[in-house]
Amino acid sequence: MSEQTRNLSEHDILSDVFGVNHPRGNAFFTGTLCGRSDHQGRDDKPLIQQGILHVLRSGSVRVFIDGRQTHFLDRPGLILFGKATRHEIETPKTGSDIVCANLLFHDAGPGPALLGIPDCLVLTFDEMPGLEMITGQLFNEAFEIQPGTRTAVNLLIDLLFLMVMRHCQKHGLMRAGILSALRDPRISRVVGALYNRPGHGWSVESQAELAGMSRAAFAQLFRDLLGISPGEFLQTIRLERAHALLQAGQRLQFVAGEVGYRSSTALARAILQKYGVSPRMLQGDLKTASVAIR
Repeated sequence: MSEQTRNLSEHDILSDVFGVNHPRGNAFFTGTLCGRSDHQGRDDKPLIQQGILHVLRSGSVRVFIDGRQTHFLDRPGLILFGKATRHEIETPKTGSDIVCANLLFHDAGPGPALLGIPDCLVLTFDEMPGLEMITGQLFNEAFEIQPGTRTAVNLLIDLLFLMVMRHCQKHGLMRAGILSALRDPRISRVVGALYNRPGHGWSVESQAELAGMSRAAFAQLFRDLLGISPGEFLQTIRLERAHALLQAGQRLQFVAGEVGYRSSTALARAILQKYGVSPRMLQGDLKTASVAIR
């Protein structure tokens, strides 16, 4: 491995966070929209593991929540909901060209709240230079039906959303969460280490040492940037990893050791409390466990 490749691997914390469980786009409308329409999350996923994205090519969009206008977009751009908030969008009688999609976050990965995605964010493409190839191809696929159009649109939404998160992280548009924490190299280093070694016997002291900070200063900065304590964050990571390993068919006793739990009983209890399903359900029928995201 070259030095450059090694450095890229070491510093790509966001890829470590997502692994194979990155958010997935699922388009539910592409075309010209006229008048008002109601939008909310999918019934087959927990609302806290969803977002909604509206991508505008032309025209305008007004957003109404509880009957009150909250946002307006009249240039090519997007409206991102960091949770599945029920809302209406209104377009002019002449119509607006738009792509609407659910954003589905895997149960075995960080959700919108932990990432720090705002409840609602409006961005024009003027503010995010470099997206022309992605948005251009997205609109081409969405408005010119071809074989594989639905798959292509969803993959392009995945990529667009990743670029939007990168933009928001760079410009400090996120609320407390993982993306905000990545702006501080000391906390970012710890976040990456926790994701790479969740089964290690981490203490707040050892995390603070890795960050090069005192325990008190580290704990306060960590909470300020992520919105939760180092212990709560570590437990979340461990349960996410356990969820993924059990879903892959690994035995509970093995998984408990891999993610730092002293006993399989304690892990089973924690999984049931967080996900509402038993480890046996995760190891078996995915439909029963309600973990499929597409």
